[in-house]
Amino acid sequence: MIKSFEIKNFRCFEHTKAVGFSRINLIGGRNNAGKTALLEALLLMGKPSNQSIARLLGFREVSKKFIEEMPQKAWNNFFYQQNNTKKISFNFVLDDKTDNKVTINCDEKIDDFISMKDEQNEDIMSEFANSLANTNAVKSSLHINADADNTNLQTNVFVASPNGLAGKGIPHIFIDTYLIPASFRLKNDKLAIEFDKAKFEGNSEALLKAFQIVDSIVEEITAFKLSNDAELFLKRKNEDYMSLSLFGDAMNKIANFILRIVNNKDSILLIDEIENGIHYENQEEIWKVLFELCEKYNVQLFATSHSYEMIEAFKNTIVKNNLQNGNYFEMGRHSISNKITIQKIPINSLENKINNERPIRGEQTNKRKLS
Repeated sequence: MIKSFEIKNFRCFEHTKAVGFSRINLIGGRNNAGKTALLEALLLMGKPSNQSIARLLGFREVSKKFIEEMPQKAWNNFFYQQNNTKKISFNFVLDDKTDNKVTINCDEKIDDFISMKDEQNEDIMSEFANSLANTNAVKSSLHINADADNTNLQTNVFVASPNGLAGKGIPHIFIDTYLIPASFRLKNDKLAIEFDKAKFEGNSEALLKAFQIVDSIVEEITAFKLSNDAELFLKRKNEDYMSLSLFGDAMNKIANFILRIVNNKDSILLIDEIENGIHYENQEEIWKVLFELCEKYNVQLFATSHSYEMIEAFKNTIVKNNLQNGNYFEMGRHSISNKITIQKIPINSLENKINNERPIRGEQTNKRKLS
């Protein structure tokens, strides 16, 4: 598990530190406080690679056409104040106490891209490299390095050019890390595959129990392939099978993160705006399931929320069940320096704030701390 980290020059973070993370971590704060960017930073800590960068481009819906027409600006949004002359760095400590570091820098150099071997796509990459070497076209490179205890483990390079994107390098995975963006909906066929994996391993019952929190008369889940792709179907008591897509976004989202946990032991799961689609009356029970499954499958969870009800449900789950493996953190901006802060709020303090109906957003907390 990640126990602490330090972020420099990434997205909205000039320089931010945070400590005290445990099994389940809920991060609250106002809109645009940097919660999504924090999860993206955690993804790059766990899996620093071209593939992770590509996923973030996709989640942010950066168009291929923009990259081809403006390759010199392809990476700017990853850097603080879009200044790509300063290196991004993530320093983080795992529970085995190793000091790990990921650095990302941007320039126009393509020497490492040309010199690296890529046996899997050798012909394609050679053609791409030759086109870069033999033209004066504008290009920019993102160099990704991973280190542990001052030993280099990996170098990746990702090049943007008028020909598009291409990356080289074998990624080093510190921890298998999965990000579920706020608006992301896993396709039906992908959910069916994940469900079959869980069923094969005898872990699909966890999803049924989670679905029954939302709809108590669901009694069976199965995957059917009725056309080109398989999809999940639910059977309610005394009813025929119905496609999961007919049950709304909450069920799809719950299926996504429950299956991510049971199918990926010893990993990190990042969920943005975890409250989306989940009715407030079901939130405590969903939290209880997440606590149980993350403990069982050794998964560390980081979730964000700006929902008062979801934060209260998190607190209630911990207090009612006397849980010791969950922490709440609040993000905001320092009232003097304007830098983003991440402050751990003890559960008893969080309970007092909620009971007294005080604001629990980051900006207010920082002002009280400074005063």
